[in-house]
Amino acid sequence: MTYTKADLQAVQDAINKLQSGERVVQVAHDGHVVKYAEVELDELLKLRNQIKSVVKAAGQKHKRRIQIISNKGVL
Repeated sequence: MTYTKADLQAVQDAINKLQSGERVVQVAHDGHVVKYAEVELDELLKLRNQIKSVVKAAGQKHKRRIQIISNKGVL
């Protein structure tokens, strides 16, 4: 599943709301709305970590490696 930085921010906002005393928060992703209660804070924390790893992996660029091979006596 692909996540964006906006998804990460929405989950972080929901975690902050739960920690500040709200009873129920909701998070929307791909047209689905999921409601979380205070007892499901661990699930939100796991989701946040999962989204972080996906966003971090998407932001990394692959390094190119160029290798020149010659057998014509060039040193």
